[in-house]
Amino acid sequence: YRDEVLPVRAVNDRGEDVTAILQESDSVPAPVGELDHRFLGRLEREHRLTLTFEEPLDSHPGGSILIADGWVEYPYSQTMFSAWQAGATYLSPTLEARDRKGRWHAILEQFGYPAGMPRRISVPLPGLPEGCRALRITTNQEVYWDRLAVAWAERCPEAVRLPLVLEQAYLARCGFARRTTGPQRLPQYDYGRRASLWDTRHPRGLYTAFGPVIELISTRDDAFAIFGPGEEIHLEFVAPAGVPRPGWTRRLVLETVGWCKDMDLYTKDGETVEPLPALGLPGRRDDLHRRFNTRYASGPFLNTAPPPAAGDPRR
Repeated sequence: YRDEVLPVRAVNDRGEDVTAILQESDSVPAPVGELDHRFLGRLEREHRLTLTFEEPLDSHPGGSILIADGWVEYPYSQTMFSAWQAGATYLSPTLEARDRKGRWHAILEQFGYPAGMPRRISVPLPGLPEGCRALRITTNQEVYWDRLAVAWAERCPEAVRLPLVLEQAYLARCGFARRTTGPQRLPQYDYGRRASLWDTRHPRGLYTAFGPVIELISTRDDAFAIFGPGEEIHLEFVAPAGVPRPGWTRRLVLETVGWCKDMDLYTKDGETVEPLPALGLPGRRDDLHRRFNTRYASGPFLNTAPPPAAGDPRR
């Protein structure tokens, strides 16, 4: 997209005008209201933002898109189980649109939220009523909206997709990035300040040996590079040649296929690395796992990694 509009007025369920707060992505989000301190990531009551726009949102030929910046405070498996026992539900954000007669229509039921670290998401807006100038987002999850806008999708046939060649991949011990939590649960990690040990545990099982892992991750074939707490995979790609021509920009996108697992009390098989998921893709999964996934770990994190090998960029 190239064109977007910001709301000229934004009001929450408590009647507070939060228009100015939602104009910029500056890590200062709109307040969510009272927290339900029984359950992580849940509010005492539904939080609602009503956004009013100066022009109709259905007046452009391209499809309308909600552009949202923000973050979320996640519940955990045991939190969800506890809430279920108490009859307390988690309602992901739902989006409604208002027609010319002032009637609200749900167009996206529990569509999601910016997951993980603070980030920007885009959500297509299907079936906007004619002349729609107002949207309403409702949730009882602890979702922090930093900026909200509506844009219009456009075709861009000139765009070029250029996959970069993965040149090196190493599994290594890195320690634990310093975690701080700012106002309104803003999560931050400082990789430059890392602790060598942390209060964490390994699910029981076989992990990938430290060192080169490019054979495991260069192809989507159900073969996994498995790493645990305090570890990382260092990647290097062949840089694209030249520079973008005048008027063009370059965006780097890391595409990953994988999964993660925690040891929450109510996470299925949370105590072990296995079972490993599989999509039945062709490849040498069993052979690669026998060759590379030879490092057994279980229980508390131990600082037992060998020094970087020759050729490792960390040496």
